[in-house]
Amino acid sequence: MLKVYLVQMESRPGKKPENLAKAREMVLAARPAPGSIVLLPEMFATGYDPAQALLWKESCSGNAPATTSSFLQQLSNETNCIIMGGGISEGANGITNHVGIHTPGSSAESAGYDKIHPFFPELELFSAGQDVTLFKIFSFTVSPTICFDLRFPELYREATARGAQLFTVHASWPAKRSAHWEVLLKARAIENQAYVAAVNCVTSDGKYSGDSQIIDPLGNVVVKAEPGKECVVSADVDIDFLDKCREDFPVLPNGSRARL
Repeated sequence: MLKVYLVQMESRPGKKPENLAKAREMVLAARPAPGSIVLLPEMFATGYDPAQALLWKESCSGNAPATTSSFLQQLSNETNCIIMGGGISEGANGITNHVGIHTPGSSAESAGYDKIHPFFPELELFSAGQDVTLFKIFSFTVSPTICFDLRFPELYREATARGAQLFTVHASWPAKRSAHWEVLLKARAIENQAYVAAVNCVTSDGKYSGDSQIIDPLGNVVVKAEPGKECVVSADVDIDFLDKCREDFPVLPNGSRARL
C-alpha cells in the first residue's frame, strides 16, 4: 500500500511567499504518513499565468534559497514524504512547465518532468518537454503529467509501456471544462489499467473548482475532494490490486488472454 495526498488549494497570482506558506500549512495540518506522496497543483507557487513566465521563472535544479524547489525539498525533509510540485522552470531547454519530485534526505529534486504538451497560452514562451519521466516509490512506478497532457493518450500509453503503474496529474483545469476532466481521468486509468492521482487548484471566483481525485485501474473514484473548497484528501493505492486487474483482464500490449 502507498498513501497519496492531494492538496487542493488556491494560489494568489504572483504571491509566491503567501502561496508557499499556505501549501506548507495545509500539508502539515494533514499530517501525512511518512513515506507517502503529497501532490500539489500546477504552478501552485505563483498561480497559473503563463504570460508572466519571464517574471516568475526560476531554476528548479540545485537548492538555491527562496526558490520553489528549495521549499519543496525542505517540506519533504520535514514530513519524510515524497513531495511533488513545481512551476515555471528555466533550464538548459529554456522555460518549461515543470514538476519536481522531492524525496526525504536529498538536497535537491530527485527527478523532474517538463510538460510535453504546453497549453495554448504557454506556446509563445514555453518549451515542450522531451520525454516521459518514470521513478520508483516502493513497489510503484510513477509517471508525472501536467494538466493539458491529459488530452493526449499516447503519452500515457508510452509511459505504461515503460512500466508506469501510477500517474500523477498536476493541474490548473478550469471549471467550464470539468466534464472533460472527469471523463479523461477515468479514460487514462481504464485504458492503462493504472491508478491516476489528479490534483487541481480552486479559486474563490469559481473559475477553478478543483475536483481533485484518485481513480483506480478499473475507473472507480477512490476519493474525491469537495468542489470549490481548499482541502487535503488522501487514499491508499494498492499494487496487488493493480497487478490483479492486469492479470485478470490483460488488455495492455503483449497481454495474455483475459480470464472469463
